[in-house]
Amino acid sequence: MNILEKLKNLDRRIIYLLVFLSIIIPLIPGFDFLKFPVSASKETKAIFDEIEALKEGDAVHIDFAFTPTQKAELLPFFEAFYKHCLIKKLKVFIYYGASVNGMGLGKETVKKIMNMEEFRNLEEGVDYIHMDYIPIMPNIQIFSMVSDYKGTFKKEGKIFEGVETLEDIDFMLGLTGSGWHQAFIDMQIRFHYKFALAVTAVLGPDFIPYYQTGQLVGLSNGLRGAAEYEKLVSEKYKVDYYGSATKGLSSLTFSHLVIFGLVLIGNIVYFIERKKGGK
Repeated sequence: MNILEKLKNLDRRIIYLLVFLSIIIPLIPGFDFLKFPVSASKETKAIFDEIEALKEGDAVHIDFAFTPTQKAELLPFFEAFYKHCLIKKLKVFIYYGASVNGMGLGKETVKKIMNMEEFRNLEEGVDYIHMDYIPIMPNIQIFSMVSDYKGTFKKEGKIFEGVETLEDIDFMLGLTGSGWHQAFIDMQIRFHYKFALAVTAVLGPDFIPYYQTGQLVGLSNGLRGAAEYEKLVSEKYKVDYYGSATKGLSSLTFSHLVIFGLVLIGNIVYFIERKKGGK
C-alpha cells in the first residue's frame, strides 16, 4: 500500500521529466538503437516502386510546394526521395510551385545533399536543376508544360535534352501542406502523367480516395510516410539514409508509450483503492 500511496501522490514534475526524456532521447546522436521499427504502407511503397521502375536518364519533376512551417513532416520525405532519384541517375527538375518562402529551404537542402561523397560528381543543369518560382496558377502551369516544358520555366541546360513537353516527364511528385495540387490531380485524367503526393498527416485522409481511384500512383502521409521512405531506400541500397523522420517517429512513439504507461498505472491504482473501499 505504501507503493500505491507513492504512485498516487507522484510529483507531477517527475511525470513531466519522464515525458520530456522520452521525447528528447531518441533525437540525441548515439541513440540510434532506439529506432522504432516501421513497415512501409502500400501507398508509400507505391511511390518507391514507381521510381525503381524508371531507367537511367528518365525525368522526374518535383513540385516543392511547402513552407518551412511544414518542414518537420515534408522535408525528410523530400530528402529521401531526392537521394533515391540521384542513386537511380534520374534527371531531377525541382520547381517551387506554391512556395516562394520554401525556395531557400529547398535549395539549402539540395546543396547539403549534393555535398555528400556519393553525389559530388553530379552537376546542376545536367543531373538536376532548380526551376525557381513562377507566380502562376497550377492549371495554367500544367497547360504551359504540356505545350513547352522548358519554355514554361525559362531555364537552360543539358538536362532538358529529350524533355520538351510534359509528356516527356516520366514521374511527378508534389509535396504540400495545402490543397495546391488539386489541379494536378484533376488534370492528370486529361494528360495522363504519373503523379504522386507527399502531404502533411492532417491532409492524408483527404487524398486517399484519389489513390484508390488511381489518379494518384502513390501517397506519403506525414512523418510516418517519410520514415517509411527512408527505410525503403536504406534497405534497398544498403546505405544509412535514416534521417529526422525516423528519429521523429521514434520520439513520438516512445513519448506516447510513456503517457500510455502512466495512464495505465493511474487506473490500476484507482481500481485497487476502490476495491479496498478507499476514496
